Amino acid sequence: MSKTFYKALGKKGNWPNVTGINPASLTYDDVLLLPQNSKITSREHVETKVKLGPYYLTKPIISAPMDTISGEEMARELANLGAIGTIPRGEIEKRLEICEKFTKENVPAIYCVGLKNGFEEAKLLKDKGAKIILVDVANGGMEQVKELAKKIKHELNVFVLAGNIATYDEACEYKKNGIDVARVGIGPGGTCITRLVAGTGFPQLSAVFETTSSGIPVIADGGIKKPADFAKAIAAGASLIMVGSLFAGCDETPGEITDGKKNARGQASASYMKDNGVETGEFRTAEGVSLEVATKGPVKEAVNDLMGGLRSAMTYTGAQNLEDFQKKAIFCVISPAAREESKPWLSDL
Repeated sequence: MSKTFYKALGKKGNWPNVTGINPASLTYDDVLLLPQNSKITSREHVETKVKLGPYYLTKPIISAPMDTISGEEMARELANLGAIGTIPRGEIEKRLEICEKFTKENVPAIYCVGLKNGFEEAKLLKDKGAKIILVDVANGGMEQVKELAKKIKHELNVFVLAGNIATYDEACEYKKNGIDVARVGIGPGGTCITRLVAGTGFPQLSAVFETTSSGIPVIADGGIKKPADFAKAIAAGASLIMVGSLFAGCDETPGEITDGKKNARGQASASYMKDNGVETGEFRTAEGVSLEVATKGPVKEAVNDLMGGLRSAMTYTGAQNLEDFQKKAIFCVISPAAREESKPWLSDL
């Protein structure tokens, strides 16, 4: 993965030893990818395939395990597009029903479990044909998360994802425990307020640099507001990108349409916790929000936007495939004025 930063006149440095910045301070809007000499003549000529456990994807995209974002319909469509969807936590009977159906129809998907009854649910899902289990816990650094993921991997012999985490030390612990892929991101999500409530988090680009430095494969989760963020996360070393809020309002998301809008909410929102029997109070408060978003048509259009941006970034970099992209990509840190310069100044973007 690339951790190369441009200085000037052809001179470069490597993160975290980048002059003039705190290496733990970077998020996607703090950098640009450097244009380079390229022999790529068309966006059609770059390859975006990636392997996730037993599956080969043509698009490095995973839907976030949010009950207003991903479900059976979303997972089916993402599979058709060459990406992969998650089946979020919830009623185990419903997840088992979907898993059995998907197994018969060869629809790839990721099935989520939490800490409570996580091993038992993973075993039931494995018996129905699940090949990838995600231990879906916001604070992935907890010892119980690592213990559960390790037990699922070694006793059930399935491909295991876990998280969320954000630091090098946490990622090293995941690798030591044999977790296959780490999900990375504390607080950057579009419906997450963990940083505002708990004062805890880590800037997302630096989090990708940190965790991939451990050698464990990483899913970058959160902070993807536009195709550029998607491309930068891949360039920084993420194997796949988890997309949540950017898919909000798409036709395939669960939920009804009311006055041209659909609900989107974080799994730590007061709304979600109320609907799932989780009490808030002195020992727990909401760390997510719930809101209405305008409908935006099929998820295929959102996926195409992301992939178009990634392919364009790869051609500017002169990269033939994702591995090549991660080797060749060079970042440059930009000023607030340069960030404004990046916007089309005749619009209000």
